[in-house]
Amino acid sequence: MVLKFISVETIKSANQLALATHWDELAAGRRLPALAELKPDPAMHDPKQLVVWNVEGEGRQQKYRALYQGENLVEVFNTAWAGKTMEQVVPMSLRRLTLDAARECATSGCLVYMIFSTIDASDRRIDCHRLLLPFGRDGSKVEQMIGSLQLTVGQARGKILRHFEMQADVLVSGRIKAGFTRAPPEMAPGKGTSSDKRKAARRDVMRAGKISFARQSMTCTVRNISATGAAIEGANIAGLPDFFSLVMEMESAARDCKVVWRKPKQIGVEFR
Repeated sequence: MVLKFISVETIKSANQLALATHWDELAAGRRLPALAELKPDPAMHDPKQLVVWNVEGEGRQQKYRALYQGENLVEVFNTAWAGKTMEQVVPMSLRRLTLDAARECATSGCLVYMIFSTIDASDRRIDCHRLLLPFGRDGSKVEQMIGSLQLTVGQARGKILRHFEMQADVLVSGRIKAGFTRAPPEMAPGKGTSSDKRKAARRDVMRAGKISFARQSMTCTVRNISATGAAIEGANIAGLPDFFSLVMEMESAARDCKVVWRKPKQIGVEFR
């Protein structure tokens, strides 16, 4: 399976987008970063949703062996993966898709992003967002891969797997080349200049969120987001303190936020 190239903006989960951005910043012009360089901020990516695979062998004999499995994945699959290969742990209904994506990631050295979808017993759609990130010490050969899995959960995680075993539709699939966080060339004289001083590019979203502070909470809408901050709006947003926690839909990890600008119905925050 050869996946088409897609834009990093295709990644719908802010958590996974932050992880992809961190990977690309580590690569810094190389084809691959080394796994030892990875030091993700726990506020940006929840390790409970990650699995680390070691790439073994070549060609048709290539295997992917689990070195680490986060707690959320243990709950979903109800089994420990450490020491086992991807073929041994992935359900038969998802095996071809997951193995093909792993081979594409290991061969191309690109990020691989997919969204699987199923329907639960109440006819509600459940999506699984899967991001694979390749790593290697010499910058050319993929030696490890990190997988991030995020679910739009409507019930206990332990009951979701059986729905994917019965039906799994691929909504999105593609690969993303390194280099998307590099600064664009400066505009030629007379063509205008950029006034955006943000540390990382932002993308427009429309995601529900929950703000918590001093034993209080309120709902909000996240309008745009990057690896370093976001713009948030809500009915009572003007009265928020300068520091609070934010949890976005589809994510379990809270982000510590610092308000950096205010408008009557919108604020800008920096992730701490």
